[in-house]
Amino acid sequence: MSSAGLLRALADLAARPHAGSSAIAEALELPRPPTSAEHTDLFDFQLYPYGSVHLGEGGMLGGDARDRVAGFLRVLGVTPPPEPDHLVVLLHAYADLTDLADAGGPRAEHARSVLLHEHIGPWAGRFLVRVMDLGAEPLRAWARLTIAVLAAELEQHGPPPELPAALREAPVLPEPEEATAAEWTAGLLAPVRSGLVIARADLTRAARDLELGARVGERAYTLRALLDQDARAVLGWLAAEAYRQADGLAAVAATGGDDVAAWWRQRLHRTASIIERQLAGGGAEGGSEAGTEGS
Repeated sequence: MSSAGLLRALADLAARPHAGSSAIAEALELPRPPTSAEHTDLFDFQLYPYGSVHLGEGGMLGGDARDRVAGFLRVLGVTPPPEPDHLVVLLHAYADLTDLADAGGPRAEHARSVLLHEHIGPWAGRFLVRVMDLGAEPLRAWARLTIAVLAAELEQHGPPPELPAALREAPVLPEPEEATAAEWTAGLLAPVRSGLVIARADLTRAARDLELGARVGERAYTLRALLDQDARAVLGWLAAEAYRQADGLAAVAATGGDDVAAWWRQRLHRTASIIERQLAGGGAEGGSEAGTEGS
């Protein structure tokens, strides 16, 4: 299978399962395609395969992170689809540029490098690592193969010449005393600010580990409910989780480069340090909340 064909096959398996998914999984030598239930649980309720979720200031769909990708596609003369930052779209675009580059298009070769360095490499490794943490086995196998393919592309193109713009311009997680409780919680859940990629399943795990009650709802609601029960224990858990995720960035280095992995590691360590300083200073006693009240 050609490089472009491999990329398209991987993109197809990240989309909704369909009648041809089994043949694609077989061609990729994967055990089986994910079921609809496995796909929905991971990509609709746990992890979100969008660059804007991982690189946007609010950790939400849309915004500047999505606009960057849309602008890149417009420069290439392509009308952006409604969700240009979805990993499926990015992999297909990369495959199209690979075909053009293989046909001898120098502009396509440069565009392919920009797409990899600026719009895929900054976040795909973080997402794929968490897929391997939380996904069913077919999705874990898909993530491992996608990491290997992107790592081969990065080896071919070399590391980005500078830190990608989305990371250079990303705001940091504020100190707790500089934000309301709601703002600080939102910052924790925005990957580009805290470094953490937190899914609903992680919050369920925290509740189980700490023997707390987990309330079903949006992640911010669930996290605030956990903090209300035992803020010190939950913050300690989050600091430990930041260190755990910082130790699992090999795939980020492989797909985005050493500087990208170092950037994510620094964010995660900074978040852990902020929490540890707050706990050492006696903050978050009992059921009190991090951040300034009034939200």
